[in-house]
Amino acid sequence: MKGLRTFFVVNALLFIALWGGLVSVHVQLFKQDLAHENQQINTLLQLQLNDDAQLKQTYLQQLLEQHKLSFISTQLAIDNNLALVGPPQHWLVELVEPNKTKLQTITVDNYQVNYKPSFEFVSDNYLKLYLTIAGICLFGYVLTSLLFLRSISRVKSKLKTLLNTERYVDEQPVLGSVGELIKEQKLQLTQQIREQKHAIGQLEKQVALDPLTGQLNRHSFRQKMQSLLKSELKDTVLFLVRASQLQEINKVRGHQAGDEYIQEVANIIDYNRKEYHNSLLYRLLGAEFALIIPRLPATRISQVAQNLSASFSDLSHRKQMQSAAYIGITEFKNGDTIERIITRADAALEIAQSLSPNAWELVLEDSHTLESSELQWHTTLSSLLTHQRFRIASQAIQSLHRTMPAYHEVFIRFLSEDQQQLPTETCLVMAERLGLIAKLEQSTLAYVLQTIAEQNAEYRWGINLSKLVLIEPSFCTWLSQELSKYPNLQSRVVFELEEEVLNLHLSNAKKLFEILRKNSCHTAIADFGTGIGSFKLFKELKPNYVKISSDLVQQLANDKSNQQLVGMLVEVSHRLGCQVIAQGVETLEQKQLLESMYVDSLQGYLIARPKLIH
Repeated sequence: MKGLRTFFVVNALLFIALWGGLVSVHVQLFKQDLAHENQQINTLLQLQLNDDAQLKQTYLQQLLEQHKLSFISTQLAIDNNLALVGPPQHWLVELVEPNKTKLQTITVDNYQVNYKPSFEFVSDNYLKLYLTIAGICLFGYVLTSLLFLRSISRVKSKLKTLLNTERYVDEQPVLGSVGELIKEQKLQLTQQIREQKHAIGQLEKQVALDPLTGQLNRHSFRQKMQSLLKSELKDTVLFLVRASQLQEINKVRGHQAGDEYIQEVANIIDYNRKEYHNSLLYRLLGAEFALIIPRLPATRISQVAQNLSASFSDLSHRKQMQSAAYIGITEFKNGDTIERIITRADAALEIAQSLSPNAWELVLEDSHTLESSELQWHTTLSSLLTHQRFRIASQAIQSLHRTMPAYHEVFIRFLSEDQQQLPTETCLVMAERLGLIAKLEQSTLAYVLQTIAEQNAEYRWGINLSKLVLIEPSFCTWLSQELSKYPNLQSRVVFELEEEVLNLHLSNAKKLFEILRKNSCHTAIADFGTGIGSFKLFKELKPNYVKISSDLVQQLANDKSNQQLVGMLVEVSHRLGCQVIAQGVETLEQKQLLESMYVDSLQGYLIARPKLIH
């Protein structure tokens, strides 16, 4: 196997390298011994051996001891007789320095002394040690190899049992194939984990973001507020922005147009905050945004608010709206809670809505914030009712055949003391909160009836009624008395109520519709087709008109099932003697489709925009 071959080769190379290193060290030590002993030979050669007696063994031994020599080894040639003195020759001498093995001659007077070095070396002790270490290494190598082979044999046996085969695949060992398979599965698992982490990251982003605007959502807002309240709060400012026209746009033009409006408001806020790099923008509810700007000096607050207000005024002018959005502002303070901060900002926002279109207001103190905003609104609404600062706009509805009378829908507008338009929905909400809603409804209805009675036009006027007429027992009586003042107008008035409100108060709705019919008034169900109770209302209320919801109209071109639903609504309505008006028509394609479905009238910005009549 490839792994086994690699193991043996590496171990063999390591063993050879170790052995070569040991021999090299030993040779170096041997050379050092030779150098030392050469020095001793030179010392011997420097001795003056002038007498035959000096060449005797006893004298030589004396010289050995006297000069601390490790050897005196000579061959003597006297009268052609040879004498050998000294131990046998060392085997390494011939390997390292062969010249040292030859006889060397010293001339002493009439004699020639022939000598051949022969001695024991200090390095021989190290050689024994090195051989011992090498033997241990060799034994360890052999033992390790045997253990490895035994382990490999067991692995192969288990793999064969697991795979139920004793053969190799493509002449490759089973271990190699399984190893490749495990490696491939590991790569796949790593890739899956990476993809899952990426998917989790994307989900976390989606959870934190508002899908319509791409900004952070309400959940992220509360998390950030909690984190800010635990840290330094100096010069941190909250701007609470409310898109004031969302409900009206949804009703008149459809939710798609409402979504576009919300996106435009979000883009304006986002653009105006780019100068402040630490700022954060959140969409809290359908029509509300929160802008947090840390470390914003008090001197810069009004500048930010004025820039936002100017941008909203430009949007409302371009889109021909009452207003685009209002702004409430407050600062963070030590000891604050999320609810207290939002309460201050909301109070500032409500005050701003009572001032002028696209206005802003700053509230810094907790004391009497709610009371002050309610007092401001109470003053505004009381003045509105006393002086009847109302305006009326109407939107023409196009008839598609001669049998359908001309029809205009009426919209009420509220004005402040300086003749600035107030947000309609906010006025109604605050009037309900302050207990002035009944009085406001009666005043506006009386004003509308009087105004349209003065018009020299044979229109049918559509007037929206709120849920108050269904839950307030005395309201129907008051309405009958008010209608009696305009006998020539009664047959030209169409009272409209939304399908959702009628479904919630069906029994009261039946009584109201009956009273309206007795007064020769017409009735209409607005936003029809949004609930499962739509067809039930036909039978119970018997309206003169149904106004198909703008949501159904907006989806008409791209949704075949929606086309079938609208076609069915038109057919059922006609069979029951009810005329059909399509709301929220904004494109030629929608108009052509609705005409092919035989609707009676069309209403929307493609047909006409609301215009002031008083």
